[in-house]
Amino acid sequence: MKIVVTAISHQQGGLTEAKASELAKLIGDVNGTKWLCEGKACDLYVVADDIAVLKQKLAAQVEPHFPGIDLIVQADNEFRKQKGLFVFDMDSTLIYQEVIEMIAAYANVEAEVKKITDRAMNNELDFSQSLCERVKLLKGIETEHLYEEIKPRLQVTKGVPELSRALKKAGCKLAVLSGGFIPFAKYIQEKLDFDYALANTLGVEQGPNGKTQLNGTTLGDIVDGQRKAETLVSLAQEYGVPIEATVMVGDGGNDLKAMEAAGFGIAWNAKPKVQEQAPCKLNSDTMVDVLYILGYTHQEIEQLVKL
Repeated sequence: MKIVVTAISHQQGGLTEAKASELAKLIGDVNGTKWLCEGKACDLYVVADDIAVLKQKLAAQVEPHFPGIDLIVQADNEFRKQKGLFVFDMDSTLIYQEVIEMIAAYANVEAEVKKITDRAMNNELDFSQSLCERVKLLKGIETEHLYEEIKPRLQVTKGVPELSRALKKAGCKLAVLSGGFIPFAKYIQEKLDFDYALANTLGVEQGPNGKTQLNGTTLGDIVDGQRKAETLVSLAQEYGVPIEATVMVGDGGNDLKAMEAAGFGIAWNAKPKVQEQAPCKLNSDTMVDVLYILGYTHQEIEQLVKL
């Protein structure tokens, strides 16, 4: 089987030719190297019988010797670059924040909510149950100005606009599937020109003062890991995209099922347990580096991200 191992440094200049040569020796059976970006990313071409076995070897015997460099292992075939659908988690992926914690700050329960969020994202708690527990803590928050006050404070992750623009130019459909809330997912969808958005809806009630407030529940089916996976498959069918040409990008345990359902999955600066279980991990400071995983060179990326 033809396999490509992509080495991506978290920082420009962190991957020298000497390090690339040392990597090739430790990996073994490398029959070619291609620099995608000098000092940043390169492809190492390997012939091996089993991707899983090679990944285990790299994780145990190679990666510990190269801190600050991620090694992405995948089949070297036509689907590597020819993607048709990219699906993203929102909180801590497309944006830096966890929106539910921003809402919780209005009721001074941010610390309690964050504890539950961290456990859920690390795959220590069932996501649906954890969401219900967190949403209960939001009961009583008035909604009149809530969403419009938070939207402008959302910080889009570095490199996301450029990556989105590049993927659209390359013919990809883009979707955000969030365990967060639909007003914010729709806002990010419009901001980044995505094709689809799915997230949870918070229930409301009339408060004692006659104003609308959160009632501590969500409406309809929760967007958990299973629903993300099912939606990814459904979107691929709707858009006529082979499942091998789909990618899921996320940071939490709630994204693993969708990564498994997709042709490929990327754990973006993810929780430790998620990095261990995901198809690959990327821990750089800009989402543009995802394009190296697809095999694009620095020169090609410069053209794709142009306005």
